[in-house]
Amino acid sequence: MKKKKYYSQLAYFVKAILIIVVIGVFFYIATELSDKIAETLSIKFRKNLVVIEYVVNILVGIISLLLILIILLRGKPQITLSATTIRTNRFKKKFDELKSYHPSKGGSEPYVISKDGKQYDLELSWFSKKDQQEIEAFLIAQINTIQ
Repeated sequence: MKKKKYYSQLAYFVKAILIIVVIGVFFYIATELSDKIAETLSIKFRKNLVVIEYVVNILVGIISLLLILIILLRGKPQITLSATTIRTNRFKKKFDELKSYHPSKGGSEPYVISKDGKQYDLELSWFSKKDQQEIEAFLIAQINTIQ
């Protein structure tokens, strides 16, 4: 078998966009709050403390940009299968290193367990039902033939 790649559906892209929108709304709320705090402190201490607003806005802006970069650079889920290996965004393992495959139950993600006892989640919920079934059937066949 040559390498076969499976890519996530549009749902992952929609999730990323929604998270970025939520981060943008959070940034807007934080800037409004920093404005109110700076205004209240300026009145209370009778000094112009607009610097507080700028510092808070810069810190929240940097945190927001870092979160957005993490979301965008993390990459959408994909799985690459070959005759000897499985590769996801999180791990790459040979089938002879895997002990068992565990299907999803009640909303959990399916996972594989390596011979050294580590659990690796597959994140199959982002793939189409047809792709999920193909991946699961191939994994079960490969892991059972190796054992």
